[in-house]
Amino acid sequence: MKTTNLPYIDNVKAILITIVVNIGVVFLFQWPGGIDREGLILDSVICVFLTLCIDLWWVLRIMKKLRVEGKLPSQVPVSAFMQKLPKNPIALGTLYFLFFGVLTVGLNLLITGFFGIQQMRFKPWLIYKLIYTTLLSVKIVEYSIFRYVQPDWSTGGQGSQAVRNPIPRIGLFKEIYGSVTGNIALNIIIGSILGGAVLMADGSVTIFPTTASGIPVTGLIFGLIAGVLVTSGVVGAMDKSIKTADPILMEQATNNRWYTWMPIRKIPLYLLVCSFVMIFSAIVLRALMLLFDLPYMNFFQFSIFITIYATIIGKPLSSLLIRRCMQKDYIAYIVHKVQQKSA
Repeated sequence: MKTTNLPYIDNVKAILITIVVNIGVVFLFQWPGGIDREGLILDSVICVFLTLCIDLWWVLRIMKKLRVEGKLPSQVPVSAFMQKLPKNPIALGTLYFLFFGVLTVGLNLLITGFFGIQQMRFKPWLIYKLIYTTLLSVKIVEYSIFRYVQPDWSTGGQGSQAVRNPIPRIGLFKEIYGSVTGNIALNIIIGSILGGAVLMADGSVTIFPTTASGIPVTGLIFGLIAGVLVTSGVVGAMDKSIKTADPILMEQATNNRWYTWMPIRKIPLYLLVCSFVMIFSAIVLRALMLLFDLPYMNFFQFSIFITIYATIIGKPLSSLLIRRCMQKDYIAYIVHKVQQKSA
């Protein structure tokens, strides 16, 4: 299927531009000394402004082109709230600036305060800025597109892209809460097995898996659990979709060598994914704690920390597995298994 370059799918260029510009600001104004919490407030405001200018312009430019060509999505989630927002990009950008500005400043202060960070050296600040700029750009692009696919601006078209409603559901907050509390329980279990708990001078409770020296072990255990859960969820859903899909669409699938190197059979695929996520998590979690000068984290700090990390790696890992399951050789393998069972 030929894509129409809808930025909901092809938003990489806009995000890369915002990253380059915002990282340029870091080198221009914060190198080599880093940043303190007061500077973080000003940087958050500047980052939101620059990101909005780039992303909103990018989205509107392509959306106007697709509207003229009649290639906008024909079916989109209709939101009465989004239709109340202005169509004018300057007015919309002003509202978005107020919303994302307050949100970004608040979250950055909350995160740094929660982890007791008063000053960030240049290297950890560069990594932190890279992460939050990317997440901010992704969300601004999503909400900008969602505004301009609403029926009061869009005339509809023949585009077949799927547009997701980015507005958080109540269920999302329940999932986040469940993830955090689940991580707390997991930390207690792992801590009991690997070394017990220590009462720190400030009254906080720390366990071996949340110290800089113990975090690689936690990374291995977390990687194993995450690898199994993500792989089983994605592969199971894709297998069901393949079994019920139109055979004609299945015949149009192709093989891409960037994905076909991954195993077809379940056990080798599980082993590959789990091994990678385990090693990657052990290295990255250890590196992050050293980078941000965190000798240890208490239960609650680590639970938030690991939840954010899981959210960041979960999406690209799921995307990779989905693309693997969409390859022609994998589809043929699943279809063959179904035929064998029915024979």
